[in-house]
Amino acid sequence: MKSCTHLLAFSIVLLLSTSIFAQTTVMIGPRVTGNLNIYNEKGITGTWNGIGVGVGPTVDVTFGRIIGLMVNLTVFDMRNFSNSQTNNNVTTERSFSLSYLTIDPMFKTQFSGFYMVAGPSLGIKLNSSGEATQITTGQAPVVQAVNLDTKTVRFDIVVGTGYTFKLSPDMGLASDFMAHIPLSDTYNFPGISNSIFTLKLGVSLKFGL
Repeated sequence: MKSCTHLLAFSIVLLLSTSIFAQTTVMIGPRVTGNLNIYNEKGITGTWNGIGVGVGPTVDVTFGRIIGLMVNLTVFDMRNFSNSQTNNNVTTERSFSLSYLTIDPMFKTQFSGFYMVAGPSLGIKLNSSGEATQITTGQAPVVQAVNLDTKTVRFDIVVGTGYTFKLSPDMGLASDFMAHIPLSDTYNFPGISNSIFTLKLGVSLKFGL
């Protein structure tokens, strides 16, 4: 009797697995993003915003009709921001640029081309730079490099939404809007909390495998 029960359970699991995999679709392709970056720091003066770009592949896997996984790998993820302040006819402009290799594995749910995603994001620093420019009326600008201690790894939570336009049975054009909510600091400032909140508008061309 136990053998029959085990055989029946195994048959049901096998049937469900076969059904799920039979309806699985996998799409892959390039993705380009435009970024709006908002820098936050405890006690900071003024607004520090900037724009950047990102490029890399995306993998979109759907199990059945509703649930799936999406992974975005961005190999050139720029997070730029700057600030300008004027005191006593002297304008000081500061600008910073950071680039990352980021991977975003996300859970996905979709309805008729419209989808929502959420998951973690891991970023590994590739490069960081900064400069300060002092501008005084009647004098040549003075430019100085600014080197800050940047964390090597960053963590975010990603939430977003998008829509895939079917171009053919095996090709789609997708647009998405993602928000990267920071979980870790950007710079190593002892005792000072700081982070970058990023909004991304992406476009990807996906091909079925």
